[in-house]
Amino acid sequence: MNDLVASWPQAFVGIEHDVARPGLSSRLYEIGVPLDRVELVVHSAGCACQGMPLTKMRDRDIEEIVATNVLGTTFVVRDLATVLLRRGAGTIVVLGSVAGQDAAPLMAAYAASKAYVQQLVRCVRSDLHGSAVRVTCIQPGTTRTGLLDGQPGMSADERFAGFTPLEAADIAKTVRWIHQQPSHVNVQEVSLFPVAQSMYVRGVHRQGSMTPALDAVT
Repeated sequence: MNDLVASWPQAFVGIEHDVARPGLSSRLYEIGVPLDRVELVVHSAGCACQGMPLTKMRDRDIEEIVATNVLGTTFVVRDLATVLLRRGAGTIVVLGSVAGQDAAPLMAAYAASKAYVQQLVRCVRSDLHGSAVRVTCIQPGTTRTGLLDGQPGMSADERFAGFTPLEAADIAKTVRWIHQQPSHVNVQEVSLFPVAQSMYVRGVHRQGSMTPALDAVT
């Protein structure tokens, strides 16, 4: 974030904030961010733990996933939806995961938290019915990020070997497309998959293979 601030000093503000605690909009207000000009909110904060069944997960890992993905998403969406309601318009885009739609081997807490995110967005959309605030959940398939780096199970090289995953830029382009829809259009949910992935959290077709591999990837 420091690099982005240095590159775009007039356009980017970086702050430290624990999303698992309420008050993000207050923090932004305190540092002078003009909240009445906010028109697009993208919430992508999340954490995951792979490579072990729920019965072997540590307390602190479960707590971190629930705090970040469940509490964090709830607080951010609530606080920033309130800002957009006061403004009278705007778009909220929340990053979920296809893991919330299917059983994710050795990632139970993460998958369950993403199912919560999907349902939260649906309910908030219902709560805001009649306003000009739009709410969307993007559910990506396998995407090249550092979310699972350094954890048990497949390494980054193994996860992405032999096939082309989604890139962060693909998600960003989708966010832009959602926000640029006419004001009367709300994209409720959208799922994105790499061409080489056919099922939710499994079924990655790796180059040179004639059948999908049942990989625990997301």
